[in-house]
Amino acid sequence: MQHGMRDNRPVKAYQRWMNKIPAAYRNSVLGELAAGPVPSVGDDPHCLALLKHYRSLMPLAMEARKPMFHLRPADGAIGAHFEAVQDCRRDFRRLAKRLASAVDLRNEPALAGV
Repeated sequence: MQHGMRDNRPVKAYQRWMNKIPAAYRNSVLGELAAGPVPSVGDDPHCLALLKHYRSLMPLAMEARKPMFHLRPADGAIGAHFEAVQDCRRDFRRLAKRLASAVDLRNEPALAGV
């Protein structure tokens, strides 16, 4: 989901949509009917990550033909863009570790450097 962030939280317009995701996921993907309160997105054990949009990095990544989290100053990621690259790398690394843990790939050689 591409949502705008403000002070490390989604803006209100997107927060309303995000609040609907846990119940919709349980119903549509897991086939569960809501039997009580559904946790918020941040407390949902099925939530793998909340990723920022990183909209300013996408044009740089497309031009450099590399992922946003691999951009370097030579690619134009300087100043605030470079800080955004570091945040992006940290967010995607956290997501990759969460996915690896969920499918029990902790000991796979391909993930040794993650």
